Amino acid sequence: PAGDCETGSGPGGAPEPFTGENPDELVDDPTTGGQITRRTLHLYQQTSAAFPDTTWACYSPRPGTVSEHPLGRACDLAFGNAIGQLPTPAQREYGWEVTNWMKEHADILGVDYLIWQNTIWSVGRDAEGWRDYPHGTDITTRHDDHLHVTIVG
Repeated sequence: PAGDCETGSGPGGAPEPFTGENPDELVDDPTTGGQITRRTLHLYQQTSAAFPDTTWACYSPRPGTVSEHPLGRACDLAFGNAIGQLPTPAQREYGWEVTNWMKEHADILGVDYLIWQNTIWSVGRDAEGWRDYPHGTDITTRHDDHLHVTIVG
């Protein structure tokens, strides 16, 4: 039935846990020329396997900002649209599938928080569910066009 999660069952299958050592060690980022943590790489690998129709950008220098991207602990995902372009209704639905899968498996994947569609969810405030994200001023800073995921440090 729909909603069942089995390892290797295609989109939305259960992810494998991180089993390596040194989860915070920096390794090459396959999405950019920078570096990300081993745990971030694990999230990328597991999510890409479960949801192959995603595009990723993880490391980014972001000078003058407070961001987990230069620390290798954050990624931005798009769902067939380009960042800066609103997703179609089907792309937005796919984005919610990916986002809810990451939320459901946050403990296994090491997710700290997610920002998508001008809302934020965090492990530390899980009881509050999805909350408004009041920091955005356009489609990109509101995260209407991409999912931001930050990994625990």
